[in-house]
Amino acid sequence: MKGNILLTEACLAAVALSGTTASAQLISDAFEVDSSASYTVLDESNATSGDGTPDSTIDFAFDYIAAGIPLAPNSLAGDTGGLRMAVNETSNDAGPADHITAFHNTVLSGSYSLQVDIYMGVESAGGTTEFSSAGIGSDALDFNSIFTPIAGDGHFLSMTGDGGSGSDYRHFVEGTPVADGDASYRNDLNTTNAPGDTYQEIFPGGDFPGSPGNRWTTLTINATSSKVSYLLDGTTIIVTDSADIDGQVSLGYGDMFSSVGPHFVVFDNLIVSEIPEPTSLALLGMGALGLLVRRRQS
Repeated sequence: MKGNILLTEACLAAVALSGTTASAQLISDAFEVDSSASYTVLDESNATSGDGTPDSTIDFAFDYIAAGIPLAPNSLAGDTGGLRMAVNETSNDAGPADHITAFHNTVLSGSYSLQVDIYMGVESAGGTTEFSSAGIGSDALDFNSIFTPIAGDGHFLSMTGDGGSGSDYRHFVEGTPVADGDASYRNDLNTTNAPGDTYQEIFPGGDFPGSPGNRWTTLTINATSSKVSYLLDGTTIIVTDSADIDGQVSLGYGDMFSSVGPHFVVFDNLIVSEIPEPTSLALLGMGALGLLVRRRQS
């Protein structure tokens, strides 16, 4: 019994130590200042799948507090800045789609976790087919697009703010959007649609139940050599096998069809942190066990 108690205590100590290790930050951007030099921005004008006629905007250090948006959940009192994107703002006849994606210039490898606050502004009176996106493991050669033109690489999640699409939470694995009904979607029906039970539990009530329209949500992407998982406000919505997770992280926005705003997205508090490898956790556990044994013997 004593040995089991020591082992349990060692495991708990290892978890505590691993939490400290996992907090080692690889990227941190609160968007309080203009950090555009740290990003490569691709839109319809310069991306591989672009049509040459962009109709998008991107604003670093955008004062969203002055625009009437509440403080992001991971911001400090007095913070005001975020990263704002909008698409198809002026012409819905020039082309059916518009996209923009910002890739952080840091190239990552190993296991890591991305966290970012997201506010999708949606005009309550009208519908939208606009998607925010966040991704990992990109080579930053094309924007992220979940529908035609399908574009991007690595892993990313696209989601609507108003639940107005047939696929409101669609994830992408190395060139392929994953269809509704796939077991990677962690809800009772394996659905990508906002009426699904998990989405309704995360976003009850509000302007668009089941969707993050006109409210903040925190997206987490955990990436290891075996699995990639997506969480919204701490609840897992997707778990999939890993493809290539080495590369750059991204934040983006796109309109899959012809519609005009005033819809938009604001990102805030982008943090990417290391996740310790399993061997590191095992060594931490062994070290913690040794410390506990010596403590019991002293």
